[in-house]
Amino acid sequence: MATSVVSSVVIARPVEEVFAFVTDARNNPQWQASSGLRRTEQIPEEPVGVGTRITEVWRFMGIESESVGEVTEYSPNRTYTRRSIRGGSPIKQGTLSFEVVEGGARVVAQLTVEAGGLFAIAEPLLASNIQRSFETGFAQLKALLERQAA
Repeated sequence: MATSVVSSVVIARPVEEVFAFVTDARNNPQWQASSGLRRTEQIPEEPVGVGTRITEVWRFMGIESESVGEVTEYSPNRTYTRRSIRGGSPIKQGTLSFEVVEGGARVVAQLTVEAGGLFAIAEPLLASNIQRSFETGFAQLKALLERQAA
């Protein structure tokens, strides 16, 4: 069984700037650290596109884990999709959609959460925690990008 999580934010910056920042995984610790992201590695570092692999190291409840994802869709200033290919991440796929809106850019995250093994029973709780983490991360992203522009 899989659970969908959706979160969105409007950032008062041009969509091109938001897309470039968000899809460069090396920036993720700047806005996802509160959810436990410690470090990322992106291969190749540039340019980001279909086939780019991202290794992330997370710390949760005192345990460090590593996951690897691969970019499967990359449409500049519109869509970025990454799927999990190795590791224990419960986020099996995530799509970020970008659109121009009045006052800036809207980013919508659509995530597929799937807990395996003994954790399957707690999947709804896990999805709820991921939802809150993304909302917190998006608030940090908004503050970071809008502050940089000021």
